[in-house]
Amino acid sequence: MTTNNDDTAVQASIEDVSGCADRVDAQVRAVLGRVMAQRRSAEAALDYVRGLAPGVKANCWWLAEAAGHENPYRMQALLGSCRWDWKELRAELPELARAWLPCDPGDLIGPGIAIDETAQLKDGDATACVAPQHAGCTGHVENCITTVFSAWVTTSGQAWADFDVFMPGRWEKDWRRRRAAGIPGKLERKTKPQLAIAQLERLLDAGLPARWAAYDEVYGRSGALRRFCESGGLAYVAVVPRDFRVILPSGAVVRADQAAGNAVFERRSCGNGSKGPRFADWALHATASPRHVLLIRRLISRPDDLAFYLCWAPQGTPATMTFFITIAGRRWPVVM
Repeated sequence: MTTNNDDTAVQASIEDVSGCADRVDAQVRAVLGRVMAQRRSAEAALDYVRGLAPGVKANCWWLAEAAGHENPYRMQALLGSCRWDWKELRAELPELARAWLPCDPGDLIGPGIAIDETAQLKDGDATACVAPQHAGCTGHVENCITTVFSAWVTTSGQAWADFDVFMPGRWEKDWRRRRAAGIPGKLERKTKPQLAIAQLERLLDAGLPARWAAYDEVYGRSGALRRFCESGGLAYVAVVPRDFRVILPSGAVVRADQAAGNAVFERRSCGNGSKGPRFADWALHATASPRHVLLIRRLISRPDDLAFYLCWAPQGTPATMTFFITIAGRRWPVVM
């Protein structure tokens, strides 16, 4: 006798998803209640969050319809006249990320922070901090807003834990435009690495138990960001350009791509992707600093395509190829 449990399994799956959604709604409602003084405003904000879905345009009419409102007035009031401190809401993100994304205690590298940026394309020039700039989502210069973010990364997944909108140079001294967009005059422009440092500082102060950080070339070039990680004991894997200078144990100063000439490569997987293990050829090159190494990745399908990572690990952490490759692999799902 055989028993078909497919229907039971489907039922359990639906109930699990429904229960998870209910817990998420309850937690988001609690967070909004701590940030917004009026319950009505918090409920409207929750409806706003629920309405943000693929295929829903980010305007009050569409969001109101997605939330089941008869008209857009509550959404308009939420965005136009409701007063609340968005920084207080941002400060809630680390604990939310930590609660929902625990890390396996036996994991090789432990939890960490991946720093990257994203872009929102815009048609006009009135939105705060919009300007023609590189948009990672298209790979071209676009009229867009750029947001620098830090993602909490564990064996369970990844989620935003902090963020800042990047202010392009053309906005810095354009006081009339800043007033029209609601940007405070006392808000100083910061570079992307400076924003990243501020985010790491907030996250560590909030008690997020990060053991490493990973970031791309925009941030890997920043000596200040790398020094901040080292001072905080955060191991890091930083993408650097091919002309990045490294000091070899012999004292010679060479470019990263020159160091690749004598590298010995090993075929390793940096983790599983949608099509299985992500294999590449990897090499670890020593530097004059015992805690710094140059990690080199060579694509199997395109042997001339090399990527370079400056890596560092604190005392007591084995600075092995496996350790750094694993960190590099954990970063990729965040930036894809």
